[in-house]
Amino acid sequence: MRSERRDGFLLEKGPNTVRPTAELWDLVVGLDLEGEALLADPRAPRFIDFGGTLHPVPMSPGSFLSTRLLSWRGKLRLLAEPFVLPSRERVESVASFFARRLGPEVAERFVEPFISGIFAGDSWQLSVADCFPRLARWERERSSLLLGALVERARGPRRAPVRGLLTFREGLEVFPRAIATRLKDRLRTGIRVGALRPSGDSWIVRTVKREEISARRVVIAAPALEAARLVEGFAPAATAALRGIPHPPLVVLHLAWPIKAFSTPPHGFGHLVVPQPGRRILGAVYSSSLFPDRSPGGRLLATVFLGGTRDPAAVDLSGSELAAIAAHDLGEALKPSRPFEIVRITRYARALPQYDFEHTARIKALEETEGGWPGLTFLGNYRGGVSVGDVVASAMRL
Repeated sequence: MRSERRDGFLLEKGPNTVRPTAELWDLVVGLDLEGEALLADPRAPRFIDFGGTLHPVPMSPGSFLSTRLLSWRGKLRLLAEPFVLPSRERVESVASFFARRLGPEVAERFVEPFISGIFAGDSWQLSVADCFPRLARWERERSSLLLGALVERARGPRRAPVRGLLTFREGLEVFPRAIATRLKDRLRTGIRVGALRPSGDSWIVRTVKREEISARRVVIAAPALEAARLVEGFAPAATAALRGIPHPPLVVLHLAWPIKAFSTPPHGFGHLVVPQPGRRILGAVYSSSLFPDRSPGGRLLATVFLGGTRDPAAVDLSGSELAAIAAHDLGEALKPSRPFEIVRITRYARALPQYDFEHTARIKALEETEGGWPGLTFLGNYRGGVSVGDVVASAMRL
């Protein structure tokens, strides 16, 4: 989570919002941050760029019937879901799962843009069992997503402490900074760990400044590549598993227009893009539409994403090349009458971990390493879900 004030704009360089799960909201309350919390209107529209037009994402049965994102054949195919037999395949992609259960149009026009926008991934290369374990379980246990959802709902409503996507008045970085403040001197920053080694029934953590710290338990919550470096001396299987997790690159563009550039300013959460000729961006968040004080008066701020598994070469493009792509794609979708200003370009050589077909085997290697080395635990967004809510839930369970 990285938030930056720049020229009157509040920029999010990591996640833009988080879903306030029960575990995450408990942490917000425990940190006394309720007064700083901002919640986006849960009714804010979302859009999908397809066929040269922005289509509202259907949010009700009636809107599904009227949407132009699906043909009538695609809409009728949805009704067949309860009658689709479960797959006998041991491993199945996200795209194949949804195409089989809900139809190829849903897989292409809803699932693929969601996967590229949220995971920066390719739905044909990701494992449904690892990305959507609940849906895979519903099919396995109930032979239907609809029936699985109805049974789960009948068992009792899931606790939803607040509604709407969450951020804070000064950006999401407020959250980890509040944790750091609460930990006080129990948290030591700016000290890189040079090596980790087992020592009898304990562990020795050695910093690059040659300080040695003895510990009964060690939780490695670093990114996968750094975690691999720390265990390579004694856990070769875990090292190989961590190094093998794909992390495609990502570019984040913060762009601003005068509000007067739009006859009707973009409203809602933003839009995702169906892979199609003439489009290269993954999606855009309408940042200043979602929350107040994200841009100076009379300006509109959007956060735009390029790259991912679909387009890894984008991270190496120059600023002018990125601007040209964004100008074309957003010009077609939002139709501004004036050019944008580039507020910031942020590049990530390794962004989100991809839960691909080898992911289950990699996690098994980590579990076996933990079993063979008591006191060692791996924790991160490569395990148990990539979202902030998933990561917080994994940490709370630990």
